[in-house]
Amino acid sequence: MSEFKCRIRNTAIDFTVSENKSVLSAAYEAGVKLPYRCAAGSCGVCKVRLTSGRVRMDHSGGISRHNIADGYILPCCSVPLSNLEIELVSSC
Repeated sequence: MSEFKCRIRNTAIDFTVSENKSVLSAAYEAGVKLPYRCAAGSCGVCKVRLTSGRVRMDHSGGISRHNIADGYILPCCSVPLSNLEIELVSSC
């Protein structure tokens, strides 16, 4: 099984994500608290910007096509395909 590193941009935080585990689940297992509500890809609360790397995201409507085109992902329903760097975004 492959493992990938996920780094949070502008911080000293990184954690390991197994290839079939969501970024959100891996973060919490590593003690990294990312914001979330539904953990199912429908609310959008956990949205972050993917600044480096690739993921497979299977969401339930919690993110718009426009946001995806702008580089945003939902960590709760994204699994890594490579090492990642994410940037936390502030809530409105």
